[in-house]
Amino acid sequence: MSTHRVALRYATAILEALPETLSTEQLLDDVRDLRSSILASRELRLFFESPVISRENKRAGVDALFADKLSNYTVGVLHLLVEKGREVLVLAILDAVIAMHRDREGIVASSISSAVQLDDAQRARLETMLAERSGKRVEAEYHVDPSLIGGITVRLGDTVYDGSVRRQLQRLRTRFITGT
Repeated sequence: MSTHRVALRYATAILEALPETLSTEQLLDDVRDLRSSILASRELRLFFESPVISRENKRAGVDALFADKLSNYTVGVLHLLVEKGREVLVLAILDAVIAMHRDREGIVASSISSAVQLDDAQRARLETMLAERSGKRVEAEYHVDPSLIGGITVRLGDTVYDGSVRRQLQRLRTRFITGT
């Protein structure tokens, strides 16, 4: 079975088995914290991916690292992944949980790059326009990319809008070269 399908199955189970004492937002906070910790630490990624470390040691490591930082439910999910030998897929599963939540709530992820830092008013206008275009609530991540020279690029779900000066200069160059 593909990694994506396994991750989706675990993500579905994680969201459906959520205890009433834990809100979806608390779970998502745990998932985002755990995801950023794993992405920030090569050693933590290797810990989860290593076939040499025994399941008992991985369970103990999960307890030592996360018992006081994450909810009991999330720690229990990590224990289950270790027991089932699926800890290698932890990032894919966390990503699937976030994606499923967004899908259920009608949220679309957006990555916006601009040549300069956008102010709050510009961000609000941009997010409103993207929400109107997509028909969903927009969860935007902003990045500054000076190589754009000016303008912005927007990734809205699977669609990319490139309104950068860099792209316009590339088009102009192509038109000069091809004569069109």
